[in-house]
Amino acid sequence: MPIYGSFGLGIRYTVRLVLRLADRIDEKILSAAAAKTQQRYPYLSLRLRRGKKDFYFEENAAPIAVINTDKRISLNSEETNYHVWAVCYKDDMLFFEIYHGVADGTGVNFVLSTLLYYYCAKRYGVTDHTGIRTLEDPILPEESTDPTDDMPQLDPSLMQEKPRPQAFSLLRDGGLTASEQKIYDLDMPEDAFVTFSSAHDASPGTMVSILFARALDAIYPNRAKPLINSYIINDRPMLGALSTHHNCVHAMTFEYSDRVKSMPLDRQCTVHRGTTFVNADPERVAKTVLFMSSRTKLANDTAPDIETQKQAFAKMLSSGRNYFTYMVSYVGQWKLDQLAPYVQEFRVHAPNAKQLLIMITAINRRIFLSIHQHFSEDVVVKSFFRQLEDNHIPYKLKGVFENDAARFPEP
Repeated sequence: MPIYGSFGLGIRYTVRLVLRLADRIDEKILSAAAAKTQQRYPYLSLRLRRGKKDFYFEENAAPIAVINTDKRISLNSEETNYHVWAVCYKDDMLFFEIYHGVADGTGVNFVLSTLLYYYCAKRYGVTDHTGIRTLEDPILPEESTDPTDDMPQLDPSLMQEKPRPQAFSLLRDGGLTASEQKIYDLDMPEDAFVTFSSAHDASPGTMVSILFARALDAIYPNRAKPLINSYIINDRPMLGALSTHHNCVHAMTFEYSDRVKSMPLDRQCTVHRGTTFVNADPERVAKTVLFMSSRTKLANDTAPDIETQKQAFAKMLSSGRNYFTYMVSYVGQWKLDQLAPYVQEFRVHAPNAKQLLIMITAINRRIFLSIHQHFSEDVVVKSFFRQLEDNHIPYKLKGVFENDAARFPEP
């Protein structure tokens, strides 16, 4: 679905991880680190090709590109030796570029941590690689195994989706003006935000979700459709697939209903967390992923050619947008303490697919938000800033710019 659907909709389905390191980057050390990282992940040395009936990946022995630029690049092209990932840098900024069709956030971070380890080992003398995949570790089959491959396929008659409410759309219903995707980068002190979140029974992810619901409700209090958040859940623990690099997530929905709206903030957060726990139940996740997998396999098996597959999966992706107003993804607290002193900032710039998407990261006692929007007005972010201000949460807006994630031309 990410591959065919994104090409069908004309979406750049790439991710740029943006890191500010402690010092100006050494190109030779970074190039050597990229070479070792490529050797550690041979199953990601790939080029996407176009066949007669489908797209396919082929092995790519060319070196991973390391480019001195902060501008947008093109993956799967001559510029990057036709690889699906690359490394860019500028002064003290490191940009890790990868195609979302081969990995989700957790899968991307596996590779990033290896790259950073080899860079910091040479640059700063770091020797502890606990929790990091290195060339000293065996490359296990489960790293490149997709847990959905061995799932049975449901009977098509059992694959009818249950009716779901249409969500409030910021463009169709809110009257905002469609535009190229814009990103607002901001950060907050972790102690203040986590203390506030914990006091209201929330994680950073659920708190951001609720604050955006309140921000949107303040702009559109008399809407006819509900505000619905799509909240990303990592399925690896529930599927017993902790090591896979493949896309292994699903999105649960949380409706900011009139009943939830009438509750105090802490109760709103409790309801959201409870909904998240329910949707993370292993049995429920297995059923959800089985349904998604079966639907994908059926569409793939019945499409006679690439164009038909693009149309089928584009329809799935675009129809899904009708069921949520915005999306929130929290990658969690940075866990590699041995590398943290050398990473001053860490942000995620994601694909240009959603009307409103908030990516959250945390490192070195700071919370980083990248707010992606596909409309020109700043009314939503200003309303969110007011929520932060009303709750005495300090923040800094670091910049506003067009999405700089890599291009990925269709083969």
